[in-house]
Amino acid sequence: MNLTEHFTLEELTFSNIALRGGVDNTPGPREIANLTALAQTLLEPGRLILGVPWCIDSGYRSPTVNALARGSTNSAHMRGGAADVRPVAVPLRNAFNALRTSTLPYDQIIMECNAWLHIAAAPTGQAPRREALFASWDASAKKWQYWPAR
Repeated sequence: MNLTEHFTLEELTFSNIALRGGVDNTPGPREIANLTALAQTLLEPGRLILGVPWCIDSGYRSPTVNALARGSTNSAHMRGGAADVRPVAVPLRNAFNALRTSTLPYDQIIMECNAWLHIAAAPTGQAPRREALFASWDASAKKWQYWPAR
């Protein structure tokens, strides 16, 4: 099912973690509506800004899949409001800087582990914070560490 010209429900709900664990990752109607809004307001315009396709690493995550992915307990992925993406043929730092300084109405954009971008929409009825962060997994503390992009 196409959500926009370049993004489908299938790619925004696909999960290797769910497949490996035999976990259902089917979103409900509210999550599908949020994924559609995410694709329309952030993913398609972001793709246009960068001028290249994006690989979707993670979109919607059921609470079980989110826990297996070590996601935040209040992750926007669980409401269908976030995607982890990698732009094709654009250095990640360049993509991060172009998107964070654009007029996109993102709630958060996070460059995680210097490997992918997490881009999230604000919850319905809330203004986007336009928070730009860097993050890495701290294995010794077993938690994500975040710091602001300057």
